[in-house]
Amino acid sequence: MADTIGRVLVITTGKELLDELAPSMSGRGLELVCVPTLKYAAARLATGDCSAMVVDFVQVPPAEREGFLALHKQFPKVHLFTLETIASLAPAVNAPLRRLSWPLPMGFADQVRVIVRPVIILTDQVLFTTGAVQNAFHDAGVQPVSLEGPRELPEFIRKLAEARAAAPKPKKSKPLWGLLGSEEETSPEPAPLPMNVAIVQFTGTMKEADALDTEVRGAMPEAVCYYVSGVDTDRYGIQALKEGQLVALPRDQAGRVAGILKENTEGGDVRLKKREKERVLLLDNFKPALATLGQALTGRGYEVTTSMSGEDALGLCRSGTFHLAVISTSIPFGQHNGAELAQKLREHDPDLRIIFMVDQYPLQAALKGVSQVVELGLDDAILKPIEASRLIFSVEKALERRFLVLENARLLKEMQELNRQLAAINGFQKNFFATVAHDVKSPLTAILGYSEVLTNKLKAMPSEGRYAANIQTSAKTLNVLISDLVDLAAIESGKLRVEIGTLNLLAVIQDVYERVKIAAQKRNLNMTLEAPAALPPLAGDDARVGQVVQNLCTNAIQYTKEGGKITIKAEVLPDRVVVSVIDTGIGISKEDLPRVWERFFQTKEAQGMRKAGFGLGLKIAREIVQRHGGEMGIESELGVGSRFFFHIPLKKPGAEPAAPASQAAPAAPAAPPAAHSGPGVPRQH
Repeated sequence: MADTIGRVLVITTGKELLDELAPSMSGRGLELVCVPTLKYAAARLATGDCSAMVVDFVQVPPAEREGFLALHKQFPKVHLFTLETIASLAPAVNAPLRRLSWPLPMGFADQVRVIVRPVIILTDQVLFTTGAVQNAFHDAGVQPVSLEGPRELPEFIRKLAEARAAAPKPKKSKPLWGLLGSEEETSPEPAPLPMNVAIVQFTGTMKEADALDTEVRGAMPEAVCYYVSGVDTDRYGIQALKEGQLVALPRDQAGRVAGILKENTEGGDVRLKKREKERVLLLDNFKPALATLGQALTGRGYEVTTSMSGEDALGLCRSGTFHLAVISTSIPFGQHNGAELAQKLREHDPDLRIIFMVDQYPLQAALKGVSQVVELGLDDAILKPIEASRLIFSVEKALERRFLVLENARLLKEMQELNRQLAAINGFQKNFFATVAHDVKSPLTAILGYSEVLTNKLKAMPSEGRYAANIQTSAKTLNVLISDLVDLAAIESGKLRVEIGTLNLLAVIQDVYERVKIAAQKRNLNMTLEAPAALPPLAGDDARVGQVVQNLCTNAIQYTKEGGKITIKAEVLPDRVVVSVIDTGIGISKEDLPRVWERFFQTKEAQGMRKAGFGLGLKIAREIVQRHGGEMGIESELGVGSRFFFHIPLKKPGAEPAAPASQAAPAAPAAPPAAHSGPGVPRQH
């Protein structure tokens, strides 16, 4: 996949998510497209220009979840991300299989505690065998049933169905008048149903989990299923994309979507493989804990080396590379403690991540161990006795931090090298343009002069005169192209000459109109000028502003088919004068509109009709207008027509001519659209 992954379709009705996603997306070559509903999402995906879809369940009803899953099946090559909140994850919401992050979202276990419908939690092997998920529910007052595997689910469902059938039905309340004169009857509270929550050890794929969810809900429609795994977010997301599965993220981790998409590229796959053999050094002086924790980390896929000696550990680090060290603060290291061992290890490998395991007693020693984590800049401190799930969570976060730090350093180095290469290319390009423009300009001037003399001398010889006229026409075209290169080189070096004086804009417009209407008539175009009898005082450069109007008119003539209409229009507003060139030409697509100011850019439609040009005209014209303190604007509709317009601020009475602006103004249209059948379309000369 290329560096530019493509467009990402975001389904939300709020602006907050777009603001949150925009920086990370644009930094990775991604463009955001937003629609509010499932219906619009389906229409947009049908265009085939989106590579991923992000569904915000904060703004989109969870009831549409099945619709988005169906849409994902319809467009399997479009990656699907769902952003979940505690509300969309609630067991009270009917929905297909949902993924829970680990640790469990705050408040989720409490939601399960007060629900009576069956809740099935599919749990990966490590979280199940360490009892981490079971303990989380126990702490919330939920007594789940632990099942060793999915095969035990049918029996659980059968017993639950029997318990529900045997549960006493609540009595209906008597009417008010039925209670008069008699003793009030109260309906007994229904007894809580037993074992409505099952935690199931699950070692299959997400596709198998989806199939199991369908099977469970088919047997018991009111049931809800979840999948919870301790795998870090990036690993989970990339693996899900490779398997064609959706990626469910907590809403507060929306900013990670762009990174996961980028990591899913070929280069990201290579980098991910580098993380698959991470080496962990585990140090503790209590052998049973060392064996248990080492086994848990090995089961998680890490290459684990254990030791009960600080000296041995230091020797191991010097002879090989470790990604992370988990050190008990009570580990013997000569006459030193675990903190000094951590410092020695860091001196040997500054990139090594370190986690402390701290004895709870004596309390003073425990507090010291925790404080040393901050002092030494370590990754975490875990109080003994340590649950394997807690250690695995801390290890994954520390290794993820290490990977990101090293990856950022690598990317920074790459970016610096690319910037150096880009600066060299730009410098060469600027020098090339300037040199070519200077060296070509002199002989070209001679060609223009001699061709004009030849044309005059050969008036009596039509055949030979035609050749001379063709030479002169071609030389004039070449002169325009060279002039554009000269102007571009001047713009990029900050040396574009704009002489601000008293600007007679009306005379400039009329002069351009008289010159270009002849070319318009040759193409059978109806060209008109709409301007007031006089315009207020303006400050500017007559020649440069004439260059802008000329460029817009030339584009309009070149890209309007025979029989079309072109209008030059000048309007006076309270603080500016607006000049528009309106045509009924080929137009431009909305997708291409943001790029029209780029140098050398030309739309596909324009390329099919252009006769000559580098695609520099609009960029140069805009720069000239901005140097006058104004701005250019565009309106467009493909196949309907174009309106290019620019404004120049009014000259205040008694004010000196404004100095030319050194920086471009923000690209926002500053004038209301002129009356026109369709928006205007930019095209480059």
